[in-house]
Amino acid sequence: MVNLIQTAIEETPNGAIARITINNQQKANTLNSAAIGDLNKTLSQLDKNADIALVILTGAGEKVFVGGADIKEMSTLNTETARTFITNLHHVCHKIRYLHAPVIARVNGLALGAGMEVAAACDMVVASRHAAFAMPEVRVGIPSVIDAALLPRILGVGLARDLVMTGRMLSAADAHVAGLVQRLAEENGLDDAVQIVIDEILAGGRQAISLQKQLCNDWENNPLASSIQIGIETFAHSYDTAEPKTMMESFINRDRTG
Repeated sequence: MVNLIQTAIEETPNGAIARITINNQQKANTLNSAAIGDLNKTLSQLDKNADIALVILTGAGEKVFVGGADIKEMSTLNTETARTFITNLHHVCHKIRYLHAPVIARVNGLALGAGMEVAAACDMVVASRHAAFAMPEVRVGIPSVIDAALLPRILGVGLARDLVMTGRMLSAADAHVAGLVQRLAEENGLDDAVQIVIDEILAGGRQAISLQKQLCNDWENNPLASSIQIGIETFAHSYDTAEPKTMMESFINRDRTG
């Protein structure tokens, strides 16, 4: 059986970069149960690997990021198997959001249904100008669920309702204006745009970036007063290692060693 989830790890002086590619080009990089299971396993393994500083998630080819969940498989589901299928897909999004290292969506084309949800679950979205996003589930008789719940928070209630009720396409440029896409790449410049993000993130402290990701999730999941208190505790615990002292001394002494 062909492995639809391919992973390559690149070692750098500032930590390892894992590149996950969903490679199901004959079926528009759609996610069936096997691919969802493999992606869950891959994300779990990467989360256990303390050397991983950054994860890049993309689709194979130049036209599709993720074309959604496998409609042929979904057409055979019943009430119980549907619950299992969609729960496993939610686990993918959850693991992306709570992985110890940032996960960057490299959106090289269409991100439909589950593809848009996966992108929304990532810490940042870098998209090609020819990319597009849609939640077309209602057009095949099912609602948009699980991590589509992120969309009102990212896009606003009105636009999120528009997209999930009509299934219409949102261009990369419009997704950028709406806040789903953080970096909009020039034509043929997607990898350059991703590399800029990689360089910017790896310039930060490994522990600090991991703690910052945790705090971003805490900010979204807790009231303001609780989030502030969590931040105070996290700041204190950032001094559990020598990273602040080392990086601050390097910053202070930069002119002397330059």
